[in-house]
Amino acid sequence: MSKTFNPLKWRSSTKALWLSFLLPALIMLIYFACRHMAPFGPSSILTVDLGQQYIDFYAGFRQTILHDPLRIFYDFAKGLGGETYGDWAYYLLSPTNFLLLPFSNVYLPAAILFLTVLKYGLAGWSFAFALRKAHWQTSWRLPWFAVTYAMMGWFVANDLNNLWLDAAILLPLIVVGLEYYLTHQKAWPFIVSLTAVIMVNYYMAYMIGIFLILYFIWRLTWQAYPIRERLVMIRRFIIGGLTSIGLATIVWLPTAFTLMNSKGQHMLDNLNWKFDYQPADILGKLFLGTFNFDQMPTGLPNIFIGSLPIIILWFFFTYKYIRWQTRLTAFVITGILVVSMMYAPLNLLWHGFQFPVWYPYRFSYVFSFWILWLVGSIWSPALRLSWRQFFSLLICAGGVILYLTTRLDALNFLSDTQLYIGSGFFLALLLLHLTSMKTRLWLPLVTVLVIGEMTLSTVMTLNNFSYLTNTEYQTYIRSLNQITKNLPKNDHDFYRVAQSFQRTKGDPLQGGYNGASTFSSALEHQQSDIMAALGQPEGDNYIAYTSGTLLSDSLLGMRYLLQPTGNEPNVSGTPTNMQTYSRSDTNGYYKLIKQTNQAILSHNANALPLGFAASSNVRNITFKENDPLRNQNVLWEGLNGYKQQPIFESVNFSKSSADNVIAPTTITGAFLKKQNTNASASLSLTYTPTSNNPYYLTLGNAVTSDNVDIQLNGQSLPVIPSHRHTIILPLPAYTKGQPQELTFSLKKKDVWLQNVSLYQGHATRLTQQAKQLQQHPYEITKQSPTKITGDITIPNKDDLMMTTIPASTGWEVIVDGKVVKTITIGNFFIGVPLTTGHHEVTFKFKTPFFKISAIISLGMILLITGIAWSENKKRKHSLY
Repeated sequence: MSKTFNPLKWRSSTKALWLSFLLPALIMLIYFACRHMAPFGPSSILTVDLGQQYIDFYAGFRQTILHDPLRIFYDFAKGLGGETYGDWAYYLLSPTNFLLLPFSNVYLPAAILFLTVLKYGLAGWSFAFALRKAHWQTSWRLPWFAVTYAMMGWFVANDLNNLWLDAAILLPLIVVGLEYYLTHQKAWPFIVSLTAVIMVNYYMAYMIGIFLILYFIWRLTWQAYPIRERLVMIRRFIIGGLTSIGLATIVWLPTAFTLMNSKGQHMLDNLNWKFDYQPADILGKLFLGTFNFDQMPTGLPNIFIGSLPIIILWFFFTYKYIRWQTRLTAFVITGILVVSMMYAPLNLLWHGFQFPVWYPYRFSYVFSFWILWLVGSIWSPALRLSWRQFFSLLICAGGVILYLTTRLDALNFLSDTQLYIGSGFFLALLLLHLTSMKTRLWLPLVTVLVIGEMTLSTVMTLNNFSYLTNTEYQTYIRSLNQITKNLPKNDHDFYRVAQSFQRTKGDPLQGGYNGASTFSSALEHQQSDIMAALGQPEGDNYIAYTSGTLLSDSLLGMRYLLQPTGNEPNVSGTPTNMQTYSRSDTNGYYKLIKQTNQAILSHNANALPLGFAASSNVRNITFKENDPLRNQNVLWEGLNGYKQQPIFESVNFSKSSADNVIAPTTITGAFLKKQNTNASASLSLTYTPTSNNPYYLTLGNAVTSDNVDIQLNGQSLPVIPSHRHTIILPLPAYTKGQPQELTFSLKKKDVWLQNVSLYQGHATRLTQQAKQLQQHPYEITKQSPTKITGDITIPNKDDLMMTTIPASTGWEVIVDGKVVKTITIGNFFIGVPLTTGHHEVTFKFKTPFFKISAIISLGMILLITGIAWSENKKRKHSLY
């Protein structure tokens, strides 16, 4: 075996780099195995967003790469259909994701575990490699720096947000690449690594960009550089940065446009010129294990890096042989970073002028890197604190502990046990840096203490969370796979699928079908707007089609409906256990297609095609806020030319009875208040259907699961989903003459029955009117995610082709070979004005700015290649 492939003959630095990778990876692998996470047991690594959002994107990633690459640009599985290039830029462009491809969606939890372990190892290797290349640390000191960086508080707290971890992995390479560049060596390490982070995750790259400016300012203070040399360094920094931005234009420019139509709508919202918390409380985050579930929505920054870096940082700032300009600038930058993690306007700046939804202070990893980089630049086994440094630091530490002791009741992340353990590690390492290092045990003892503290912190942090069981996940995914395999697959057909059970809003990505639910940070605000108008739960970054009606199913082309069978309701992961509102309004109207042990697939004969001939009256419709069934009526009537009777009609309850509240004479808008605040209270409302038509109940956003529980005929309904506008609750069809009782049980002392109204839906009318709209369909001849071609015949009475394609920027419509101007219906759907007769209509989607951004990136590559070729030593000046 050659020396290259024989680990026993590697240099100590090479072995140390391997250990820097393997040590954090093995620690985490052993931890996950001890927690019995898949593939080591019945638990899983899935928790919070990793289990509720990201895993669905990974399933979609696999489906896209292996079967339909054009879904990178547009996907009808994103809600009602949306641009997905921005989603990929935020969630999926990490090259490590390709390691997930061999795993089906059933086994993704195990694959994600190994991917997470890999990223821990890469983070450790990256930091160790950077320190070695900077000639600051060598040999066996590298592994414990690696463990400290890879298992710092930010990394552990965000291993469930593994799409961000690549930024922490690349940051050391970017900084050491910049060092090479500034010292008149090769530029490519800096440019390649910075370009990589921009392309992998533009969001984290933005934060790194701000940090690099601060770092570069500090870098200029290392020596008393002549003005000319400083200008050369500034020029190099600017050119390198702009080159990376140019190379990555193909990712960030189209994404920027997408963001302006989604998250960009809320820039600078709720800005307050104040500190977010009591500033001194941040000191509590220097102790181990200070992250838990309560810290996710509104916690403090995760800046734990262990005791030793704090000790050495104190030495750095108090060591007089370091240039005072360097120390002062480092102190100012540290201060800027610290204040940024507590002062709202600066915090907003670091997050692209938008406050993050959960996981606050996401940029705090640059602070942790900064401190560890300063420490790595100066620490050595020979470093010893003076007595003045020792006592001054000891007094400061005592003051911190005393302060935190008085604040324990206000800090939900810190306990006296954590204070004692953290203080013990700190004191031991402090004493070791005061004593002589003549003993052979000194360095091993420091290593054990450092790695032990980081490992203990990691274990304490991750033990604060509960995780989805692998059994529950696989039970659901197998059930979903089993029923959705019966969905037809035809290039000449388009349909959507509704469902009355849901594990996450990303189920369509898992099942490979077009739905109407999604959870994405790049969600177009128009999708939220239309769902609010139609009475569905929605937010800034999600929509959920969980309470459809016969009309909305028909309008949106919901040709199939997935429902639970009712089997095993108490078994976690079964569709019955995951049921949302029952679609009992479809009883007797949708035809059974397939039934498995866990799920039912039924067919909706009234589902409209993707496009169809409609009356031009629909151009003039307007929606009314918080009146969803009226909105559905108006839209449907507009399509039919206002010649038909409405589908939904308001009806009254026939009887009401109250317990511990006064029964109101008018239900809608009534205010219920307990007469005896310590006793239970309820209001029961009865209606008796006069036909087999379905009924629907509307609920305003004041009616939530926090203040009321709703029962139908004595059976509790599923939890009311979070909603900002009035939503619809489907009630059973085919109950003619059977009294139906709705009971509102108060959970608090009062409740406002905002927009609580009862409606009857006329199924026969809907069928008749749907058949009229189905007579002149858009017949698809060929389709892909970005191009749909088909034919339609417009009758004399109509002059419009209505579609349920979202009218987002990027769609181009070609009619009979000519590009035509479209209209937007209901502020959301694409409408195509057409003359009477037969037409060939093609819809093409082009990601906005993708072409020009690709040209810019390609041009930058050619420019760099040309410069490199002309400046090659063999060809230099050969053109003159």
